[in-house]
Amino acid sequence: MKYTYSIVILFLFVVSATAQPKLKKSIDDLNLYLSVYDSLRSHGEHYYTPKLLKVTREDMLKEFGESFEPIDSIETFESIGIIQSKIDELLRQTLTNKKASTLELETLFHENLSVVLSKDKKLINFSIDAKSGGSYQSRISWIYYLNNDVFKEYPVHDKWDLRDQESPTIFEANGYYDIKTITSSKTTYYLLLGSVKTCGSCYVDYVTLVHFEKDDFDLDFEFAIDSRDYDEKIVFDETSKTLSVSYVTDDLSEDCFCSNEEYQTYWTDGLTNDELFNDDETLKQQSCRCLFKFNGKTFELTKRSAEFIKTND
Repeated sequence: MKYTYSIVILFLFVVSATAQPKLKKSIDDLNLYLSVYDSLRSHGEHYYTPKLLKVTREDMLKEFGESFEPIDSIETFESIGIIQSKIDELLRQTLTNKKASTLELETLFHENLSVVLSKDKKLINFSIDAKSGGSYQSRISWIYYLNNDVFKEYPVHDKWDLRDQESPTIFEANGYYDIKTITSSKTTYYLLLGSVKTCGSCYVDYVTLVHFEKDDFDLDFEFAIDSRDYDEKIVFDETSKTLSVSYVTDDLSEDCFCSNEEYQTYWTDGLTNDELFNDDETLKQQSCRCLFKFNGKTFELTKRSAEFIKTND
C-alpha cells in the first residue's frame, strides 16, 4: 500500500515538474508575440521581415496554406494576421496547462493584452486591439471560465443580436471592460459591461448578464445602446443592484427604447416619425432614461422617461 502511494506521489511530482517548464515557455512566447504585435502599425503600407516577426516557415504554412512561397517581407495586414494567430494559439496553450489555475493572470502578460476578471477570479475576458486600421476600433476577445481548477474557453460572436438561433453565442466579440458579480439564492451572476467605437463618431455600449450552470452559461439579460455620444451611457450601482441607462437620441438611436428580453417587455416613447422630426426633417432630440433593477434572476425595467430637449430656436 505504501509502495503504491509512493508511486502515485512520484508520478504527480514528475507531471508537475514537466508542466512547469512548458507553462513558462508558453507564457514567455506569448509575451514575445504580444510585444511584436504592439510594434505593428495598422495604418499605411508597411512591410515586416519574418525575422522581425519571429515567425518560421511552419507558421507561414499554417497561415497561408501549402501554396505559400518563401518571401523576404510580409505586408501589414498579413503580418497582423500571423501574429494574431500566434497569440491565439499561445494563450490557449497557456490556459490549458494543468498549472494555469495557479497563475496571477492580472500581472502576467504584456500590457497590450487586457485581462478583466470577475471578483471570484473565475470568469475572465482577455482582449487585444484588432488593429483593423479603420475607424471601427474592434477588439479580439477570449472568454474563459475556471471550473474545478480547469479553464474552459467559451465562444464569442460579433453580433448585436446575441440570441441568434444559428449562433447561440452570448458573449460579445469586442470584449468587456468590467465584470461585476451578483450573488442571489446561492447562484453567482456575472454582469459584463463593454463598449466599442464602430466609426469616427459611433459608439456602442452593451451589458450581458449570465450565470454558470451545468458546464455552460445561461444568458439572463442583455442591453445595448448605439449612439454618437462617447460618454458612458450604462452605469451599474452595486449597492442598489440597478442599471441606469441615460442617452440622448440621434440618427443612430432616433427614439427612446428600453427592453427586458427575459420578460419580453419593451418600451419606446410611442412617438411616430412625424412627431420625432422637425419641419426641416432634423431630429428632435430627446433625453432618454431607463432604470433596470436586479430582481434575483434578471434585470427588470422599473422606470423610464423620454423628454424633448429644449432648443434656443
